[in-house]
Amino acid sequence: MAGGVMSLVITCLIAGALWFALGSRFSLSEESEQNDILNLAAYAGIILPLAFLFVFFVLDLK
Repeated sequence: MAGGVMSLVITCLIAGALWFALGSRFSLSEESEQNDILNLAAYAGIILPLAFLFVFFVLDLK
């Protein structure tokens, strides 16, 4: 359970930092606010599997 929560926390932090640094690179919606939210979700979707693997295999939380 702690590993899952840590994966989500790491995902939120890294996705937020990426969105802040890179901005909205993907054109997912015509509305700018909706596009920002969808870009943040896309970054989180990309980072989540990597964060999961990092937590469970590198940090070895069980």
